[in-house]
Amino acid sequence: MSIEIRSVTKNFGKHCALKNIDLSIPGGELVSLLGPSGSGKTTLLRIIAGLEAPDSGSILFHGEDATKQSARDRKVGFVFQNYALFRHMTVFENVAFGLKVKPRRDRLSKSGIRDKVFQLLKLVQIDWLVDHYPFQLSGGQRQRVALARALAVEPRVLLLDEPFGALDAKVRKELRRWLRRLHDEIHVTSVFVTHDQEEALEVSDIVVVMNEGQIEQVGAPDDVYDHPANPFVHGFLGGVSIHGLPASAYVRPHEIELSRKRNGVPGFYGVVKYIFRKGTTVHLELERDNGECVDVEIDRDSFRDLELKEGEKVHAVPGNSRVFSN
Repeated sequence: MSIEIRSVTKNFGKHCALKNIDLSIPGGELVSLLGPSGSGKTTLLRIIAGLEAPDSGSILFHGEDATKQSARDRKVGFVFQNYALFRHMTVFENVAFGLKVKPRRDRLSKSGIRDKVFQLLKLVQIDWLVDHYPFQLSGGQRQRVALARALAVEPRVLLLDEPFGALDAKVRKELRRWLRRLHDEIHVTSVFVTHDQEEALEVSDIVVVMNEGQIEQVGAPDDVYDHPANPFVHGFLGGVSIHGLPASAYVRPHEIELSRKRNGVPGFYGVVKYIFRKGTTVHLELERDNGECVDVEIDRDSFRDLELKEGEKVHAVPGNSRVFSN
């Protein structure tokens, strides 16, 4: 099911949440709306769902205008960050809910509903929790129930709003990889909102980078990361800027090489202001002579060889930098 978003604008009072958005989402793709808080990504997702109406513009599903259709008529599945499960219902009852409230002519038999629910719970790998209540589940398990419930009504489009935002880092990483595998199996057009760059780059077929109600760049994860369209995209995906006139160079922190001496290689000197060890890498903050701070990331072996300490001066050589005019 393809989705076309044409010239969509949305205001909340004096705040413009979306500014003339145009976006094409191919059928069967997993697309992330990536951006900081306030960029408009959740508003756009809710407009696709039919939970919000645009002030202008239109939404088309597979070429048909769905702008004035309700969320029910659009046949979308929505997964919220807070799961939105019914606390008084078991896992089975939560997943079966959407099937039981269908019009009688479209409703499965009791045995048909039972088979469908167990099929879905097996698909999301929690069929053994069928009689449990939400309070008896972990966050990751509750999110799988929410996803199974959304899939139960066989949506044409699956929409996910920060689906893993409330989970700890380890569970979040496990679930996003599981979601990718699940999508490869079911191939339903899926759009999910996230502010996590790593999550978007790992899971998505297409990344839509948003900022201040506008789309900054659309592309495959590798294209967006390797060829950012502008300074915002580069910075949001982990780039650091090295300012100058009339242009600024942007480079990834791990692409800056440090040494004690210049050795005839062009670069800049900076004073080590902060050192933070994180797993196999070491993060350093360098302060240049002009007061500009630059983040650098090196492996532990390199850090150990350099024997750097806070307050010491070091020479930095940016590699694979991208230049944008000021």
